[in-house]
Amino acid sequence: MSHIKGKNAIVTGAAVGLGNSYAKALAMAGANVAVCDVREEIETLPAELEALGVRSVGWRADVSNAEDVRRVVDGTLEAFGSIDMLVNNAGVWGASVADDDLDKTLEDYERIIGTNLKGEFLFGRAVIPVLLEQGKGGEIVNIATDHMVTCGAPNVICPNLPTCPWNNRDTPSFAFEGPPRPTGGGDIMDLYDASKWALNGFTFGWAKALRPHNIRVNAFCMGATDSYMLRSFNNFDPSPEEEASWMSAEDNAQALIDLLEEGPKGRTGENLNFCVGRPVKLEPPLAPIYIVQEDIDVVA
Repeated sequence: MSHIKGKNAIVTGAAVGLGNSYAKALAMAGANVAVCDVREEIETLPAELEALGVRSVGWRADVSNAEDVRRVVDGTLEAFGSIDMLVNNAGVWGASVADDDLDKTLEDYERIIGTNLKGEFLFGRAVIPVLLEQGKGGEIVNIATDHMVTCGAPNVICPNLPTCPWNNRDTPSFAFEGPPRPTGGGDIMDLYDASKWALNGFTFGWAKALRPHNIRVNAFCMGATDSYMLRSFNNFDPSPEEEASWMSAEDNAQALIDLLEEGPKGRTGENLNFCVGRPVKLEPPLAPIYIVQEDIDVVA
């Protein structure tokens, strides 16, 4: 029995990249999909999804704007009658450093924190009451970064794979021998990293609060994945070597489907690590580290 077919999902930031792959994978699995994005490409996506045999609606919307969030959630309920899944994917990247002047910092803060953290918060706050009122469980997947959860944080999950680029002891450019891989994106990403690290608070807090209602909350911690955002870092002309090192958005979308198909008895409160050098697939559940087991045990 599929836990996806016939269900209703919202995917934010679905115009391009990972969000687009998530929306298409859900549609191919039989879910009706509501999508939103600030990009104009979102306007043609519902027709593409409906061609896969499901219902779809879409909006140009800013996830950091509460009125836009209400419009998307209310519109999804009007179109589908219920909501079962939320994929909190919308995100932006921007360079920011500790000595940026205040004017630049405020602008960067509104854009980066507003999208990556406030956007996921607003959609969670809008959708969770719907899931609770429906009383039939649900799924929330927050999309984070491998800057936050890598083989080095927590290091107990490091598989020490030979495929990991940080496991090459003969490469002098690395400051240490083998894993753990360092966390964080470096000194030019303080706001980006802060926005993604803060998602732990939502993922773990929501998982604990919502488990009694059979609502699961997990996060995907994404590394370098072929996407619009990543290609933009390379002026849309990456070297063949760079491109070959990237993970596939379609493979990650399949991991999302596999996670959702676990159903209400599956894992919750877990950061799933997708960094370069690890298989792009759903790995077995990990024992909880940041929250205790009894907080996320399945309700009888």
